[in-house]
Amino acid sequence: MEKRFYIRGYKERVGFPILFDDATYSFEEARTKAREYFGQIAPLCKVIIFEHDNGSGERAARFIYRNESGMPQEIGDWWENY
Repeated sequence: MEKRFYIRGYKERVGFPILFDDATYSFEEARTKAREYFGQIAPLCKVIIFEHDNGSGERAARFIYRNESGMPQEIGDWWENY
């Protein structure tokens, strides 16, 4: 069974999400969709892609943030195992 992922987006200094995308995506689809949100939602500063699991809590799979030049930048490289 392929793992599924969902997206949450945040402002710079806010501890709660301003973007709730509860649709589930493959990892690559989630990465693409997260990058699209940066172009669509101006105050968005960071996006976290979470692995969808059935009741065992949230597990962050990827962190993407807007760098100094305003472009999305990803942290981590373990996603290649998916």
